[in-house]
Amino acid sequence: MPANPFSLEGKTAIVTGGSRGIGYGIARAFIEAGARVVITARNEAQLNEAAASLGPNCIARRCDNADPADIAAMVESAWALAPIDILVNNAGISPYYKKSEHVTVAEWDAVVDVNMRGTYFCSVEVARRQHEAGMAGSIINVTSVTGVVPVVRQGVYAATKAAVHQLTKVMALEWAEKGTRVNAIAPGWVDTDLVGGLFASRHGEGLRADIPLGRLATPGDVAGAAVWLASDASSYVTGSVVVIDGGRQLV
Repeated sequence: MPANPFSLEGKTAIVTGGSRGIGYGIARAFIEAGARVVITARNEAQLNEAAASLGPNCIARRCDNADPADIAAMVESAWALAPIDILVNNAGISPYYKKSEHVTVAEWDAVVDVNMRGTYFCSVEVARRQHEAGMAGSIINVTSVTGVVPVVRQGVYAATKAAVHQLTKVMALEWAEKGTRVNAIAPGWVDTDLVGGLFASRHGEGLRADIPLGRLATPGDVAGAAVWLASDASSYVTGSVVVIDGGRQLV
């Protein structure tokens, strides 16, 4: 065990959806811990602005997480810079808040393509290269407490996150002998652009009342767990889902 088991010095990470919110917070925490970080997003202008604000140890790579070909090209480009030690599958969308019978096929496909298919193929692209290189690695899937407990009007989003929990465990089993650890972080409501509008709506008061700690999480609340899972401090942890929800799952 190194003197500082939480250090990421000398490691390279990819953080998908890293231009804002939880992904940006994780990227910043990784850089502070010593890593070089490649962040991805679909919006190139926003992505480049985020990378510039994170400093010289951050590199921007545009990627549409709904497109497996785009994912493969992004990972190939990132790997050309340096072998990837850490992957954070953070890219995800939750573009609507409606009951199941009102969800259209197009809405279903959009959420599943980014949240589940994108996570799957990004994990495979990175893990395959780690195995070919004979190197250990850490994959961290950012999911949601909605994949653990039911939340109304979040059916499709919740289904994708529950599916990723199972993918996390299967991949952890399949890749343990190769040295790739796979874990998930399941945040509750986090104070980001993704949920800000929802909590400002008529639904916000009721949602906040269901959080025993009485507040939304911050991206920093999630980033600390990500640093732990990425570092040697968690070297014996794989196949776990770490819930960070202010006690929401207890209600």
